[in-house]
Amino acid sequence: MIQEERLIQIKHLLKKEHQVSTKEIAQKFGVSFDTARRDVIHLTTTGQAVRIHGGMMEINQNDVPNFLARNQVQSPVKLKMAQMAKRFVHPGQCDFIGPSTILKQLCPMLNGINMQIVTNSIDNALSLLTTEFPSVRLLGGMINKQQRYIYSETTLETIRRIRFNTAFIGGSKVDTDGVYTTSMADAEVVRAAINRANQIVLVAEKYKFTNQITSPYMSIPLDKVDVLITDAPLSDEIKQHFNSKAQIIPVLKE
Repeated sequence: MIQEERLIQIKHLLKKEHQVSTKEIAQKFGVSFDTARRDVIHLTTTGQAVRIHGGMMEINQNDVPNFLARNQVQSPVKLKMAQMAKRFVHPGQCDFIGPSTILKQLCPMLNGINMQIVTNSIDNALSLLTTEFPSVRLLGGMINKQQRYIYSETTLETIRRIRFNTAFIGGSKVDTDGVYTTSMADAEVVRAAINRANQIVLVAEKYKFTNQITSPYMSIPLDKVDVLITDAPLSDEIKQHFNSKAQIIPVLKE
């Protein structure tokens, strides 16, 4: 059994038992303890489970964990994805950066770069306050305290008056036709931003292509994505849903 198939079965087991030990994974799937440990590390560092002593426990899969809960996951993989995203940032640009725990890690890397950042994420803005550059426009409106983004009709109108070089976005689920979120307001802001951007960079871990989390609001069709930055290589079946010119960049090797 390949790791991808095993991870799906481990998640089913986790949903049933609520927590599972590394030793139990090794025994149930007939793999070495080191292999089971790598499975645990993969699921916990990508935010699909919570690490506990000796194994892991489930995250409530009936809902997407809020930003603060996801932000507690200290993931070197997310850091690698943020570092890759930085390659698409250049001085003099005006970029949109949406709310995302990965993109939050991108923002401190931009301090000192002479450019303009527009965001509706409180955490993105806070991460960009330590230096004179870049200049930051925090869009106004009502604060979603759980997901820590701002939304209003004024936000949408402001975005429609700006031309972005690049829009950096995330999502809670990626389906065959597009990127989805749990919030209609979040999806509306992203749609407004991508319609004003020359280039769309999506950051999304591989598990978001297969998870069962309810995310009903499409923010962008897959064929509009210019660059996908993900953690692990995707199957050809998944890749075919993107535009043939899209760059798909995994930060980890097989």
